[in-house]
Amino acid sequence: MRRICLLFAACAVALPLPSAWCQSNFPVVAGYQRFRPELSDVEAGRLLLKELNCQSCHGEFEGLQAAARRAPILTNVAQRVTPAFLREFLANPHTMKPGSTMPAMPQLEGEPGRQLIEALTAFLNQGEVLRSAPVSTDAVRRGERLFHTIGCAACHGDQRLAAADRPADSVPLGQPEKKYTVGTLISFLQDPHAVRPSGRMPSLNLTAEEARDVASYLLQDIDVQPNIQFEYYEGSWESLPDFSTLTPKSTGGTTDFSEAAAERKETFALRFSAFLHIPQNGNYRFFISSDDGSRLLIDGEECVNNDGIHPASFRNGSKRLTAGVHEVTVEYFEYHGEEKLAVEFEGPGLPRQPLAGHVTATREPPAVADGELAVTVALADEGGRLFASLGCASCHQHGDGEQRIHSNLVVKSFGEADLKAGCLSDQPSAKSPRFTLSKQQRQDLRAALASLQPSEPNEIRSVMLTLNCYACHERDQFGGVPSEQQRNSLFAGTVPEMGDEGRIPPSLTGAGDKLNENWLRHLIAAGAKDRPYMLTRMPKFGAGNTGRLIEEFVQRDVKPDTEAPAFTEAEHRVKADARMLVGDQGLSCIKCHYFDKHSLPGINAMDMTTMTQRLRRDWFHRYLANPSEYRPGTRMPSAWPNGRSLFPKVLEGRADVQIEAIWSYLEDGKNARIPSGLITEAIELKPVDRPIIYRNFLEGVSPRGIAVGFPEKAHFAWDAEQKTARLIWHGAFIDAGKHWIGRGPGNQTPLGDHILSLPQGPVVAALPSAEAEWPQSESASEKIRFLGYRL
Repeated sequence: MRRICLLFAACAVALPLPSAWCQSNFPVVAGYQRFRPELSDVEAGRLLLKELNCQSCHGEFEGLQAAARRAPILTNVAQRVTPAFLREFLANPHTMKPGSTMPAMPQLEGEPGRQLIEALTAFLNQGEVLRSAPVSTDAVRRGERLFHTIGCAACHGDQRLAAADRPADSVPLGQPEKKYTVGTLISFLQDPHAVRPSGRMPSLNLTAEEARDVASYLLQDIDVQPNIQFEYYEGSWESLPDFSTLTPKSTGGTTDFSEAAAERKETFALRFSAFLHIPQNGNYRFFISSDDGSRLLIDGEECVNNDGIHPASFRNGSKRLTAGVHEVTVEYFEYHGEEKLAVEFEGPGLPRQPLAGHVTATREPPAVADGELAVTVALADEGGRLFASLGCASCHQHGDGEQRIHSNLVVKSFGEADLKAGCLSDQPSAKSPRFTLSKQQRQDLRAALASLQPSEPNEIRSVMLTLNCYACHERDQFGGVPSEQQRNSLFAGTVPEMGDEGRIPPSLTGAGDKLNENWLRHLIAAGAKDRPYMLTRMPKFGAGNTGRLIEEFVQRDVKPDTEAPAFTEAEHRVKADARMLVGDQGLSCIKCHYFDKHSLPGINAMDMTTMTQRLRRDWFHRYLANPSEYRPGTRMPSAWPNGRSLFPKVLEGRADVQIEAIWSYLEDGKNARIPSGLITEAIELKPVDRPIIYRNFLEGVSPRGIAVGFPEKAHFAWDAEQKTARLIWHGAFIDAGKHWIGRGPGNQTPLGDHILSLPQGPVVAALPSAEAEWPQSESASEKIRFLGYRL
């Protein structure tokens, strides 16, 4: 389902701006307000040209590197935004959303304008009715934490403070509870690009649960009328009672399937009844979480059973429903301890969301509420014509392909425009859109339009200003997280010992030299969360919204590569030495870094098995040789001080060879052998003065495997079922911890290095002559019996 975000038309891209700007209703544009004193008039004006989407009416403007900001897509807007909000926003965009980049249209003013607004609203709404559910206290609490840690607050400020107490550059959120339902806001948060394809509102790759929680937090003030009947009972039960034999202590109406309808905290039961309005035939899945027991019935048939005494946990069930009205019953009891009840559902075109938003207390459809309107064909048709003639279609897409509405509005091109008239006039005419531009904004726009400059002087800065990257990242001592306490404190990590490295997003100075080009493209297109200790997430902007940003990073930053040092030993021995170096017998890299899914207590820095996927090899060499040169104050130690190795007997004692060996070892990614010291429950078996045998399940061997370890540190595994040797390796012998701790499931991989799997076929065979070829079939050894071994 696609989303519309008129309310956020400015704030989704805008960096925080001084409160005076908000109160003055000037259009809020991300980097403009924060960095205007550091920008030239032309650079500031070009930024405004893109973010006000001037090209949609006046045509292209040469040299704007980042794509112009597209207005929200209005196709199916009725499924996303309430008609009351549409009507009010069309009439007063700058009152509904201070700082909006949506201009006010003078044709929509006064009584004649009100009639036009009714027609436009009818066209956009098409008679759709949206109903929201109340939000749970638990979801609001979780959403509050997410909002203030994962990056939302980097632009919007600390919402726990009164507006007057937030930093002056915080972007207001407006009143989303008037615009969205819980379900529609969930959809938008999960895929903002579906309706806002320009990437100014990036995706944070929220899960369904995270989107529900953030939506609940933003809509905590939503006003919902009772739409569910309940019966309240008191008594002590250890499973759901037979409600038909009980008399309720009280009855009433409520807005949610929630324990909040109870009159006390323990030993009670509730039975809820309502009618679910299903929009289309299909399979629907229902979820119910409770502490203690509960169940959900659809049309009298059990759909989900979560009975018994237990902590809160979701159970679910599915049911195929036809379009129309279906009776819903929810039963719940609480014995002792914590009390909790939540009911959700999902289905065709409906993301997982609270069930309460789609039910009524009777079989009758929801009554028309204040702000909704009865849509006639004639009124909607008139609105469609206005959508084209007023120029709405110049900015907003409505319909696809042949059904798309095109604008009838004709305006002058940039080259023909009078820079002191129209939108840029100090007193716009009765036909000009009113952006409520400040004097400085008009001056900067005129400077940009008068300039013949064909391209951006600094394309990287232009794109980063456009996408508001500077809210989190510094580059070349420009932008980044400010030092003032209120905003700085919103960036948090899970490992306090790491200091700012563990909570502040990294500098982008030299990013094109550090990260390989493919990974840079992946970050922009899909986002990432490579730093498990950092709560702020790298958002997804979309591949088509960054202009030449990646190419410019590479062109400006990459330093010439040096030739990789050659190894004098076999590859498997090089990787074995590298494995030792990163383990607890070497440089102990594992004490601070993840290694795939493994980590030690304490600092859990970035996963070593993804480093060669992310980084450039030459940068990796230079960084390991001198980390503080690239990150002053870093806690990453220098393992090769002054270019000298701490392990002179490993790989010739050369720092460059040892670093290259580690790179080669890490190129195996998640298939790289786990370093020593990482498995804390390891029970290493060590042959000392004689061979030892380990009989258990071995990776690459049949269940009748026998591993034999030798003090010389060369070992093999014999397959008693196939009567042949299967594996040979050197170094450490075997870790028995997997099988000797707990139930011991699964196969154990040898602990050493260079595991050689021997070819299939018999190791012993009876040949007709010395010249006969060695058989490849296992049948050749069928008559041979394995008689065991002697200790």
